[in-house]
Amino acid sequence: MRSITVLALSVVFFCTASLCAVASRIWTSSDGRQIEARMLDAFGGEVLIVRGDGQSFRLPMVRLSQGDRQYVAKALQPIHPKLSPLKAVALIRGDSGAQGTGFLLQHLGVVHLVTNAHVVRGSGRIEAVQIDGKSIAVGDQMEMAIDGRDLVRFPVSEAVGGLVKAPELKLGEPCYALGNSGGLNVLTPLPGRMVGTGPKEIEVTCPFIPGNSGGPILTRGGQVMGVATYISRSHKEWWAQGTRFANVRRVAVRLDGVEWRAVSLSSFKKANAILEKVKKDIVAIERWKNIIKTNPRHPDAKDLATKLIRMAAGLGSGVSGISAVSRIPFLQEDAAQAGKYNKELQEELRKLLRLVRGK
Repeated sequence: MRSITVLALSVVFFCTASLCAVASRIWTSSDGRQIEARMLDAFGGEVLIVRGDGQSFRLPMVRLSQGDRQYVAKALQPIHPKLSPLKAVALIRGDSGAQGTGFLLQHLGVVHLVTNAHVVRGSGRIEAVQIDGKSIAVGDQMEMAIDGRDLVRFPVSEAVGGLVKAPELKLGEPCYALGNSGGLNVLTPLPGRMVGTGPKEIEVTCPFIPGNSGGPILTRGGQVMGVATYISRSHKEWWAQGTRFANVRRVAVRLDGVEWRAVSLSSFKKANAILEKVKKDIVAIERWKNIIKTNPRHPDAKDLATKLIRMAAGLGSGVSGISAVSRIPFLQEDAAQAGKYNKELQEELRKLLRLVRGK
């Protein structure tokens, strides 16, 4: 990640196609320098803005003019009704059969249905239902965090309000997860504390389980601290015994400082199908590789090696079409790994053929 100095501030290079309603404006530093950009977020004493060319900037609030600071404070004020968590959190079901949780969040004057990317992964259509039985209308268009965070959000045009983000995070702060625990279609509050924090994630002790994914981690006052996302396995090593690291750990993704890219749910499903086909081919290739390596002198080894080469050619064709996958931020890491595997496979096959031929 490169950086340059503009207004004596760090610059991050990202392209974004946000659906945010905040308009572009002129920002002025305390020494009079100016830049035209649109506000994306404000957190931790900084404001995140993006220029028309896609370059984003984190500006320290103390370096901004008084007028800019007043603009940020006003922009962060909710303009829609603040909903109670029970009214804002929804049960999510995808047409793939996946279940999870989502919630209405208002930010910079816009209301979105927020959830995890993995909750809607593989689905071409989702249904979001509140506990009173009312459906939240969402379409094919959504936005995805461009830095790979497990986050998507759908614009909600008819929302009556939403939750708001917590203005700051505090270690040790009491909190609770609220979501569709176990996929039983009931919302369950799961109390705990925030016990760790990082640039993109927080660790909590709220005992959430599958089904809670995509649901909010809330302060006692009902403000959103993060999104319940994944569970880390416990450690059995000697150094973990007697510590909390010997137990399962639970992680929520932070919502602050996120830049978003417009992605359709249908294109996400299509890209995921391509990636899953490649993964399936890789599993089959690894199985045949191990069979041949175990007994390279078997009479059928050469025929098996030929079959493996054909399978590898099919994988190469699949990987060459994976560019559609790499355009989906949440799938980029998997796409890169598949490409790397394909490159390394060619050398492995050459070695395997020499082994079979006895060279």
